[in-house]
Amino acid sequence: MKHLLYIILFSLLFLSACKSRAEKGQHVDTDSLSVVDTRKVITDAPLVAGSVMLKEEDFGELIELAGRHQLLDEEGPIFKMAEPEMMVRDGYFLLQNRPAVSYTRRSDGTVEVVRPDDEGLNCFFHWYRLPDFSYITSFGMGGNGPNEFNFPHLVPSCASVDATYLYETTAMQLYETDTMGTLKPCPFTFKSMKGSSYSDRQICVASPDTFYYVDNIPRGKAIIRTVYQGDSLQTEQIYNLAFSKKHRSWSPYIGDFIVSPSGNRMVYAYKYFRKILVMDKSAQTVRDINFEADGIEAKNDILTLGPDNITYYWGISATDDYFFLTYSGRTPIQVTRENGKGDGYIFVEQYDWGGNPVARYKLDHWGRVISDGEQLYQVCYMYDDPLFLYPLPERK
Repeated sequence: MKHLLYIILFSLLFLSACKSRAEKGQHVDTDSLSVVDTRKVITDAPLVAGSVMLKEEDFGELIELAGRHQLLDEEGPIFKMAEPEMMVRDGYFLLQNRPAVSYTRRSDGTVEVVRPDDEGLNCFFHWYRLPDFSYITSFGMGGNGPNEFNFPHLVPSCASVDATYLYETTAMQLYETDTMGTLKPCPFTFKSMKGSSYSDRQICVASPDTFYYVDNIPRGKAIIRTVYQGDSLQTEQIYNLAFSKKHRSWSPYIGDFIVSPSGNRMVYAYKYFRKILVMDKSAQTVRDINFEADGIEAKNDILTLGPDNITYYWGISATDDYFFLTYSGRTPIQVTRENGKGDGYIFVEQYDWGGNPVARYKLDHWGRVISDGEQLYQVCYMYDDPLFLYPLPERK
């Protein structure tokens, strides 16, 4: 009996020691897992190079959507839309809008800028928390001083990038920001391309030190890759967006540019041609998508920006699986006439990252559009509360 008790006691001690070692080993494994990058892996649709001619029927039946008017938090400013841009990021909504300022002439002949009493209306940028659009803060004063803006843009970034970015065109300065409205200038400024007299850079952040953008070059536009190394920028032109000997300036090739959240695809959609380029990040595999549509009808490139030229693509946004293009297909003159009779309308085209058409939508208001993959967000110029939401139908 005594021997049996010794055996039982020894077994319990042995099991206890094994459990302790197992728990210790398990703790080590947990610690090692805690430093593993848990970001999801995004797989883009296969990309096949070549030229493709599409028809609107390739999208399937046109889907008409009715927008739900989303009132913004009354704690925030009330807007009249002017050069708006939008971004949805990690459960937050960022709206850019030009501050409402006016001008008056002093008795000595100088001009004074008159800013509104509402502090929020003096700012370019406004953060809201989703899904209820509760107001957080406004920031980014207009002006020429440090951390002030004249012609800014919201800058999209890949899924591996944590920060939110803004770009000021006149100073060629990129900023990091957060939902508190903190502004941190990046330790470099961009430079105009040699031989180009004007820059309207469209930037996408692939990583904290790698940037893709479209900029003007002599006789056209190009996609540029810039890497920040040490204290300098290494810049390389990777794709020339000009394609016609008839058009030898930057204005005919205006369009919208974005990089996929995976960082492995780029898309450029031309404003004055119904033409879309989908390519890998090195621009070695390029899918050239065209429709049967007329291009620019202006007599010369200077007149390209006139109101009697058809606007095709007019905005782009990216999700993990798709990119969305805002499509007009009308001249600004036609749009103005239609909007004078009501709220107008706009189309949105949806593609996967292989450049394959997925769906085509008609929205019952006119204005800029982005998507987070679950719904479309639209700012309509005719409203003080400008935001409309369009839930996307489930894919079958």
